[in-house]
Amino acid sequence: MTIGSMVLKPGESTTIRSAVFMMHEGMAGPHDFAVHLITNDPQQPKLVVHVLSNWVP
Repeated sequence: MTIGSMVLKPGESTTIRSAVFMMHEGMAGPHDFAVHLITNDPQQPKLVVHVLSNWVP
């Protein structure tokens, strides 16, 4: 996974990209991967980003 910046000031944003998910035989079909993000925001100390996919053999 590639993250644009690990440290952000209030109001700033960044991009998360290049996530690679490896599947093995027999795992075809829909999947919901949860990426857990830990922040220093007292209102939202933990965020979960869901990556939905449908693997085709």
